[in-house]
Amino acid sequence: MNDPNSESLTQPLDLATANTAELPRVPDKTAEDFRAGQGRVLEMIAANAPLSKILTRLVLLIEAQAPDMLCSVLLLSDDGNHIRHGAAPSLPEAYVKAIDGEPLGPKNGSCGTAMYRGVPVIVSDILLDPLWEDYRELAAASGLRACWSTPILSGRGKVLGSFAMYYREPRTPTGEEAGLTEVATRIAGLAIEHQAAREILARTQTQLVNVSQAASAGELAAAIAPELNQELEAIVGIADQCLELLDEDKPDIALLRKPLKDIATAGHHALEIIARLHAAEK
Repeated sequence: MNDPNSESLTQPLDLATANTAELPRVPDKTAEDFRAGQGRVLEMIAANAPLSKILTRLVLLIEAQAPDMLCSVLLLSDDGNHIRHGAAPSLPEAYVKAIDGEPLGPKNGSCGTAMYRGVPVIVSDILLDPLWEDYRELAAASGLRACWSTPILSGRGKVLGSFAMYYREPRTPTGEEAGLTEVATRIAGLAIEHQAAREILARTQTQLVNVSQAASAGELAAAIAPELNQELEAIVGIADQCLELLDEDKPDIALLRKPLKDIATAGHHALEIIARLHAAEK
């Protein structure tokens, strides 16, 4: 989805060396508070708090590290073609409502373009950059002049949404924002995937009840098995993928290990039930 012919004033944001432990140059106490704040967000994920509340807490945590910065999290719609509001507690409400549901594309502001391309997009001056041509008046009315957006990716590289940093004056990244962006996109990705796994598990549990009822009534339980099997494989895949992520050198995220193991266990168990239903019909 890259657009190499774009004449945008954007430039790539290199996050290759970013590490959640390597925070911007701030006093040790501030860095300690930031790590503690990350832990509290992870606790919310583990406790199955609503995704909107998790993302709002995460955005406020990142904003607190740079008072002049306004942040947002956008989510990819179910159809994969539009942006949905995730969290933007400090942005004007009129602006948030106006961009909710807007399409992705090669020239759709910073966030819509970043999600379309699957790479970071930096716009240092919204009033001059061609990517903002269709949204320039909206941004100006909201007092926004710079926007740097980075895709939120799953462990398998699928775009889940975007994390954006806004400023009220033209501005170019200094390099200190990379660590904050890495923390924000990493934790937001975990929260979004965890929510998706929970939703799939809930649907699966409902379908298992339907399968059991159909089997007891002598109906053809196997009719629903292919669709159910696909859902269950998604559960197991997401859970196993997140467990691999937790094995990396970031022990603060280990808090998520138990709930994700529970999802994986439930998924494997449901697959075994389907296998037994198939065997019973032969």
